[in-house]
Amino acid sequence: MIHAITLGSVLGLISALLAPVDVSAQTKDDTIVYAIQSDMQNWDPPNSVLRESIIMGYNVFDHLAARDLKTGKVGPSLAVSWKNIDDSTWEVKLRKGVKFHDGTPFGAKDVKATFDRVLNPENKLTARGNHAKIKSVEVVDDLTARFKTDGPYPLFVERLTAQVMQSEKVIKEKGHEWMQENPVGTGPYKLVKWSKKQEHLLIRNEDYWGPKPAYKYVRVRIIPEQATQIAELMSGGVDIIKAVPPDQMDVINKSGQARTTTSPILRTAMIQLDQAGRSGANPFQDRRVRLAANLAVDVDSIIKHVLNGLGDRVATTVNPMAFGFDTSVKPYKQDLAQAKKLLAEAGFPNGIDVGFLRTQPTVEPGLIQTSDAIMADLAKAGIRTKARMVGEVGPFTNLIRDNKADPMFEFSWGYYSIFDADAIFYDVMTCNQPYSYYCNKALDDLVIQGRSTLDSKRRMEIYAKAQKLVYEDAAYLFKWGLRGVWGVSNRLEYDAPRDEVDRMWAVTPRKK
Repeated sequence: MIHAITLGSVLGLISALLAPVDVSAQTKDDTIVYAIQSDMQNWDPPNSVLRESIIMGYNVFDHLAARDLKTGKVGPSLAVSWKNIDDSTWEVKLRKGVKFHDGTPFGAKDVKATFDRVLNPENKLTARGNHAKIKSVEVVDDLTARFKTDGPYPLFVERLTAQVMQSEKVIKEKGHEWMQENPVGTGPYKLVKWSKKQEHLLIRNEDYWGPKPAYKYVRVRIIPEQATQIAELMSGGVDIIKAVPPDQMDVINKSGQARTTTSPILRTAMIQLDQAGRSGANPFQDRRVRLAANLAVDVDSIIKHVLNGLGDRVATTVNPMAFGFDTSVKPYKQDLAQAKKLLAEAGFPNGIDVGFLRTQPTVEPGLIQTSDAIMADLAKAGIRTKARMVGEVGPFTNLIRDNKADPMFEFSWGYYSIFDADAIFYDVMTCNQPYSYYCNKALDDLVIQGRSTLDSKRRMEIYAKAQKLVYEDAAYLFKWGLRGVWGVSNRLEYDAPRDEVDRMWAVTPRKK
């Protein structure tokens, strides 16, 4: 049957799409209040490295694939299936009946437009390196996309969980600048309003293809001070906070209003040492000085006494939960005498004075306290640090990206939720990457080998070699795999996510 489309019906549809949301109808019972310390750079996840943008992106956009956090397995989302046609060709079948928030149907054209935008070097999007092995995307039909890769690509399915799907129509008609503040996804929530450095308001997508969120609204409040976040949590003004300092867990748990929940998370903490010289000539370009820094710090003691055990010691940057983690590489132990000897051999018998770029703990519990302890240990060996604090994580990461960091700086990396060593080696340890202050062609060769074979055993062997290489080169000051600490209102059911992505659609009321 053919239905007549009248001018009135078209105008009615447009009015419905543009009608303002009645936010005054919000009540506490239908709203989650989520706090973060620093505002997002933008609402365009492939154009941001900040965890805040990535987390919020998961709530407004969908990915082709999604990880079951209980089993750890990757399964369907906007894609219902995928298969290898040959070593360098993947065919992806898409879900039928999905619509973007503006009512536009989702299909293969959007998959192609999304990846074309990310892969175009002229766009300079942060996510480009994540998908550099993809050469092209073809539209086979409305619900089938075909990917051509540069040789075998073992991370193809994993990476499907890390790229939000955006609208071809929006990309072409609205463009890059508009997309920075106006997300149009297919996800369970839609953005209503962004009051910069204050809050974001999301509303449930009633046309969502998947399970409907229990709560209609999500308020995301920007609260820079951790003490204020904790006070708000315990007074009922906020429902979920993250990066709770270990010494405040007991206070929250005894409040009667909230509790803490913890989990090992897919994030590795380190202090980058500028081996590549991006901040200018500096002592850390000498391996002996980098090794001295690692030997100066009693990391095990800091985990035990400052973090209250909420950290998993690592010998390199690879997280214990990541594919390729090598247990045979053992972490450095504190040896102050050897650290001083190495500094003298490097030409610094009286020690060194170096700048240390720091920031507030947006995802790393106890960051201030642990960094203070590290600075104290370094000073015992003769490495005297001059701290520079940049409170907001956005400007902090921009300094790193723009070659304006100090010779040493705090850093942690969350793998874009990719449980594979490649997701940290490639992004923050290979030459010329925006957030890597390390460059070693031998490591680059191993990383390329690791992402170019489908043989899992061979990949394990490659990553074992890579970890031994960066360990022996003392590439960075290695710390720990993080254990996340969340504060959660007692009115909610919510557990700490292993990939640290807070999924508001998974939050449910707590049973009384």
